[in-house]
Amino acid sequence: MKKFGFVKSVLVASMVAVLSTGCGDDKKAESTAGATETKDAGSLVFVDWGGTNTDARIAQNIKPFEEQTGIKVTVVTPSDYAKLIAMVENGTTEWDVMNCDAYWGVYAGAKGYLEPIDYKVVTEKLDKAVELEHVVGAEVYDSVISFNTSKYSDANAPKSWQEFYDVEKFPGKRAMWQYPVTVLESALLADGVPMDKLYPLDLDRAFAKLDTIKDSIVWWTKGAQPSQMLSTGEADLALAWSGRILNAKDEGSPIDLTYNEGMRIAAGWVVPKNAPNKDNAMKFINYVSSAKAQAAFSSQIPYGSTNPEAVKLLSAEQIKRIGQAPDQIEHEFYIDNQYWAEHLTEVVERFNAWLLKK
Repeated sequence: MKKFGFVKSVLVASMVAVLSTGCGDDKKAESTAGATETKDAGSLVFVDWGGTNTDARIAQNIKPFEEQTGIKVTVVTPSDYAKLIAMVENGTTEWDVMNCDAYWGVYAGAKGYLEPIDYKVVTEKLDKAVELEHVVGAEVYDSVISFNTSKYSDANAPKSWQEFYDVEKFPGKRAMWQYPVTVLESALLADGVPMDKLYPLDLDRAFAKLDTIKDSIVWWTKGAQPSQMLSTGEADLALAWSGRILNAKDEGSPIDLTYNEGMRIAAGWVVPKNAPNKDNAMKFINYVSSAKAQAAFSSQIPYGSTNPEAVKLLSAEQIKRIGQAPDQIEHEFYIDNQYWAEHLTEVVERFNAWLLKK
């Protein structure tokens, strides 16, 4: 999904427009009306993270949406939280819908930077956990343990964050996101905190655990970097986004992952305050929220869905690949969007200060 610098992370939003078709003697008249509607359907600017994520979105969602509605979509990359905020504050909003991490959507909505989601238009039924006031779930990805298969095999690679942090048993550099979200969770899991007891995060405990591997960490800021670091040997292990690892593996990179203790992040769709094409943005969000659209997206890039019906449209192999089989999900967890929305600024500041400590 979905992503950056110290204060940037992942976005997503989706929507559907339904066009009716006529029959019988009215077919010609309705065809003419449809042509007029398509001609005047307007446009929208869609902002995404780029790379294979956006390639899949264009092929599986945007092109079909344009064909069905006549609405022209301009794609901009990458998603940029700071730029969205600057546009809104300066009264120069040019974007209509952006893909972001759901927790950031909650944060930005509370700060007044986003339009409320119009649930009279966005009517597709998604997981209740991602039907929020200012952000609606787009896709799900995991921050997972990944590894270089030339160094570690499936049999002897770390299977938990506790093992990932064990530099004696599992030597080598660890590639980690230069951002606190999921990194702090990984540290607490490594220190023995159960998945269902993580929040509110014990920051002192998390940073103390990170101290134990700080010298073994190489930092990444863009989603494509962990697979590159693993492939070149710059890192032997990585905290990385599942879809990026699987795509690189498909392309022949010597890397793999485990979903055990995977940290599920919902990417979401948001509409910036005073978006020039807000109505079309809501239609787009509804379109891409449908089971069919989400399943099509997951079939090209291995990210999970927020529409429960979408999984039913995938094969057993595809479901396993995206980490949504029942035996996988029971060993994964959603990060707490509300916690991060409320504490993001202060935790990022503390994380950045920790990075500078020798």
